[in-house]
Amino acid sequence: MRVYHSLYGQLLSKEKLYKGFRRVWKAKGAAGIDRQSLSDFASNLSDNLDQLLHELSTKQYQAQPVRRVEIPKEDGGVRLLGIPTIRDRVVQQTLNDLLNLRSV
Repeated sequence: MRVYHSLYGQLLSKEKLYKGFRRVWKAKGAAGIDRQSLSDFASNLSDNLDQLLHELSTKQYQAQPVRRVEIPKEDGGVRLLGIPTIRDRVVQQTLNDLLNLRSV
């Protein structure tokens, strides 16, 4: 059994990032500020996950700004929605799975 001394160390696994991607894929969702769709990300999945893992390993990863969307409410107001990029959602989902002790 491997012993981890930090949550960040557990994140540095292509397999865990892949599982995080699968959960993001099931949830669907719109493209973020970079306009990259889920299918675009999936079409080059291995390379995208390798790049993400490299950035995380070298601590060069930086989350992108979210795309802001206004959704009209029935009462006439608007609800602001922030849509992260696919790669940011993969990292967020993987961390969420680690924190919730899901099988990642």
